[in-house]
Amino acid sequence: MRGQDIERLSLRMIRSVLPSYALPEAYTFLFERIVHATADFSLLPLLALKEGFVERFFESLTPGYTIFCDVAMVQSGVNEKLLRKSGVQLATFVHTKACDQRARKHRLTRAAASVDFACEQGIRGFVFGNSPTGLGRLLEWIARGYRVDWVLACPVGFVGAAEVKEALLRLPVPALVLRGPRGGSPIAAAALNALLREFLRRKSHA
Repeated sequence: MRGQDIERLSLRMIRSVLPSYALPEAYTFLFERIVHATADFSLLPLLALKEGFVERFFESLTPGYTIFCDVAMVQSGVNEKLLRKSGVQLATFVHTKACDQRARKHRLTRAAASVDFACEQGIRGFVFGNSPTGLGRLLEWIARGYRVDWVLACPVGFVGAAEVKEALLRLPVPALVLRGPRGGSPIAAAALNALLREFLRRKSHA
């Protein structure tokens, strides 16, 4: 069986189960890909999709739009063909020397320092698949008046992850959030791929 056939069969199996979770049917394209990437239906009740998130995501994708990824694992999991066709670029700063130096100087985590670099460059779309402290730093920027287009938040961890995600949900910010301590780069990358794929599909039918 070819890879494409395996994918089709997997998605067919997933779609047969999704109706039992009473999720918004319009966003099946997103839910099915998260399950496909993780083989884990138990994530679905933890997903909080704020009203307007998907629409704002699509509106933001103008040519050359930059999306921040908190770690390289998220960035490496995003389909390059989807990026190229959508005209979007990704930015990750956490592994740079400048980020490490700033983190040491200001006693921040590198993830938090990387968010500073993103905001200073005017990036408005954010994907977190690893670091609660990075998301927490973004919330500090928002509290000071920084405007974001949307946030995709799946940071993972026992310390602070659940709390910072709940704090995000209380803000008037378009967001997709995996609640609780669970998360991870594969989930974040799968969600971003699904959104980019649907963006291109809608664009081709416009």
